[in-house]
Amino acid sequence: MLLLWPLLSPAQPTPRLQAVVHGENGKPVEGAMIYANEGVDVVKTGANGEFYFKAAVTGNLLVEAPGYEAGVFEPADYSMGQTLILKKASFLSGEKDKVRLAFGTAKKAEVVNAVSVLNPSQLRRYDNTQNLASALTGMLPGVLGSANIRGIGDALFIVDGLPRDISTLNLAEVEQISVLKDINSAILYGNDAVNGVVLVTTKRGEAYKRQINAQAFYGISRPSELPEYLSSADYMQLYNEARLNDGLGTQYSPDLIEKYRSGNPYRYPSVDYYSGEYLKSLRPFSRATVDFSGGNSVATYYSNIGWSQTGSLYNFGEGKGAKSNVFNIRGNVDLKINSWIKSALDAVVVLNNSNGPRSNYWQDAAVLRPNLFSPLLPISMMDPENAVLKQRKNDIDGMYLLGGTTNYPANPLATAWSGGANENIQRTFSFNNRIDFDLGRAVQGLAFHTNFSFDYFTRYDQFIENKYSVYEPVWDETQDRIVNLKQFGEDVRSGTQNVGNASYRRRIGFYGLLDYNRTFNEVHTVTGSVLGFLAHDKAQDSFQGNKNANLGLRLTYGYLNKYLVDFSSAYVNSVKLAAGNRTAFSPSLGLAWVVSNEDFMASASAVNFLKLRLSAGEMNSDAGISGFYYYDDRYTTSASYSWYEGTRTRSETIPINSGNPLLSFEKRREVNFGIEAVLFDRQLSVEANLFASTYSDLITRPQSIYPTYFTNYIPFRNFGKNAYKGAELGLSYQRRFGDFHITFGANALYSTSKVKKRDELYVNSYRYRTGKPVEARYGLVADGFFSSQADIENHAIQAFGRVKPGDIKYVDQNNDGVIDANDEKYIGRWQSPFSYGLNLKVSYKNLTLFARGNGRTGAQGMLSSDYYWADGDDKYSSYVLNRWTEATKATATYPRLSSIANTNNYRNSTFWQYSDNYFTLDRIQLTCDIPVNLSNKLTVKQLSVFADASNLATLSKNRRILERNIGFEPQFRSFSIGLNAWF
Repeated sequence: MLLLWPLLSPAQPTPRLQAVVHGENGKPVEGAMIYANEGVDVVKTGANGEFYFKAAVTGNLLVEAPGYEAGVFEPADYSMGQTLILKKASFLSGEKDKVRLAFGTAKKAEVVNAVSVLNPSQLRRYDNTQNLASALTGMLPGVLGSANIRGIGDALFIVDGLPRDISTLNLAEVEQISVLKDINSAILYGNDAVNGVVLVTTKRGEAYKRQINAQAFYGISRPSELPEYLSSADYMQLYNEARLNDGLGTQYSPDLIEKYRSGNPYRYPSVDYYSGEYLKSLRPFSRATVDFSGGNSVATYYSNIGWSQTGSLYNFGEGKGAKSNVFNIRGNVDLKINSWIKSALDAVVVLNNSNGPRSNYWQDAAVLRPNLFSPLLPISMMDPENAVLKQRKNDIDGMYLLGGTTNYPANPLATAWSGGANENIQRTFSFNNRIDFDLGRAVQGLAFHTNFSFDYFTRYDQFIENKYSVYEPVWDETQDRIVNLKQFGEDVRSGTQNVGNASYRRRIGFYGLLDYNRTFNEVHTVTGSVLGFLAHDKAQDSFQGNKNANLGLRLTYGYLNKYLVDFSSAYVNSVKLAAGNRTAFSPSLGLAWVVSNEDFMASASAVNFLKLRLSAGEMNSDAGISGFYYYDDRYTTSASYSWYEGTRTRSETIPINSGNPLLSFEKRREVNFGIEAVLFDRQLSVEANLFASTYSDLITRPQSIYPTYFTNYIPFRNFGKNAYKGAELGLSYQRRFGDFHITFGANALYSTSKVKKRDELYVNSYRYRTGKPVEARYGLVADGFFSSQADIENHAIQAFGRVKPGDIKYVDQNNDGVIDANDEKYIGRWQSPFSYGLNLKVSYKNLTLFARGNGRTGAQGMLSSDYYWADGDDKYSSYVLNRWTEATKATATYPRLSSIANTNNYRNSTFWQYSDNYFTLDRIQLTCDIPVNLSNKLTVKQLSVFADASNLATLSKNRRILERNIGFEPQFRSFSIGLNAWF
């Protein structure tokens, strides 16, 4: 057990070991942590740097102190009363300032590339974020969301050196996240790194420092927004209106509508699938984790064990007890085989079991109209002697029969009650083996490293499928009594367990790295790496899988830690291209100047650190090639024809595409200029980049340069070209005011794009995509509603079906008198050009308040689901209430209702476009550190309790649209309380 012993008065028992810790300047170091007996015993130095142990001390001592390099002292280095000297850590160049890069590390001051770093170990002291996606959102400059770098595309995720899925990785297991944004930093990973890399490094044990950390929390989540659908009576009334708008007669009489409004709810149902009858207002969740780490000079270890459980919103049937259970265990072990060979073994197992009803409740809840049937029929309203009733084999609690009709013999409510339960089972297994060879005895600074990984993910459903009957009631004409029942289906419980929907995914990765690193005369630092890298990712439905293989070369040089050069390159390979054209060389160069190390900066007291960076490169990639064999003529079969008097048939062979053996890699070229600065006595940190990227030779099938009759004969070609440019900025400011410590962080990204070349041929210039943003959205420009028949007759013809007053009016862009697809133009962009993140930490004595959020501006969303585009007999939402009628034509914000398909109103246009600007308060947490003297009495080295909230608030004009999910489980706001304990 670890005990933290403060230095007290001489009245203590005679110590077994007493010594002093000083810095290189001879001054005592207060607050240094001394770990003895492989971390079993821990003490802390007092004001004069003294410490003592009551227990016997054997083996090495580990000494750590803020601002100093950690020191390991052998028994010969310490004795009673001896002074231990710690070396002052160089600013941004200490061992704790190491940044993980592609196949290596560098001190932060020496990083040449555009790399942003997040250290979860520090973040999780005051932010109980659980997953990587949440941690990345809004926390680092240059990252849009959690995976998109600079608005260009999704990054490649690398975990412990090789490509991996991060969905099962908990943030508690992660030591550092490095985002490699420019070509120079990412190029060694080859094809798949064309959009940048997110490098995730998991925790490892430290020699002589045993640590045990336990965390537990419990919380609740509530939906942030639920769909609002109209009642049966309102639906029927509006559907009548829709039919009248179409020149049809009404379907529901006023008397019937009134019965559905206030009559017997079993006879005249009005089912609200989002009401408390079927959904709870809250769902619970909990998690408990414990991790262990430690070791000695021969072996170190890190292990994380966790269990989490998430409840369900369902309030009925099999869904009532639905929950998800996830158990994970990780073991990372480092071994010193001998003086020149080290090895590492990592193993991860994640077991995920989720049980619930077999139906897709959320999907069905979005389409089933409220008046279709009553889900439950009360037995108390039935004739007890009814033959169908007496022969039943299934009911609900002896009180109800399942309702349905001939058209709905199976429905999500009945299935949830009697269709049996489904258990979704997911298993993830991951394995890593690294071997490091120190070849310094042959050539000083030379080493060889290997890394092999194998990951396997499988999922399947396990269920017992029950068949069930539903009943359609026949009601008495004058009384609310069920006089007869129509039965559909049968009640069968086979007891047979079924397995279905099985899938798997397998990843294999390997690299071999010959590495050289040496500093000559403390002036010249030279490194070099030769790399062989391969990765294969195969899913069940993929015949080929994704293959990525390349050779890499990196050469770096540093002079006096002031002038830094990094040449990195990859010789990439692709099986998607023709033989003889499958390889390409991708070079990049990075330069950095640490200006603050120059003599002329000595008088600039406000500048603690200043570095300028410039990088450029070209990357060849096949990541944008979606298929195989595009270089070859490809054929398929089509419709069959008959011959020999109809007794024989034969399918015809038709081309898919002509081959193009000259097809080559897509290319990304980029220039990046960056600046890093630490100012005003290390209170303000600044990171900024300007970038310009061009993606060229994009593969497409250019229709416009071939005759129209070529159709399927058109080959794939390197043709398209897109350009991106922008800027990113990251700021961090910290300041102490007495007992207050404030840290404020902000980051912003502005990224804009332009189509430089695209296969297109239009009569009108406004239809061209070239010159517009890559993320451009095209559609018609709406001009209000047609107010009358005369208005329609005086307007251009709209070629999307017959229009009536109340339909959307569009602008005739080319003035040809007809509005059709030729009148679609650029109307907005679906991706925000400007995004930002803010975070604030305020500490006062033992209390810490942390908050962070992110926002975007400049993009437009498009309403398109049936919740908004309601025609035919679609279920009506509250969104349609302000529809156009003769009485509301001056104020209506929704077109007229239609009981038939309305192809005029429901198409992409400015009418359905909305501003996607928002700011979301992602996380807020209050943490209280329990005083040390109290936590020690509880045999805990350090203890803290916390309360937090996630997705707390969204500030947006269209908040309800942004937070509303249609056909899926809702978004949630979550609140939890928990504790952290360090032993």
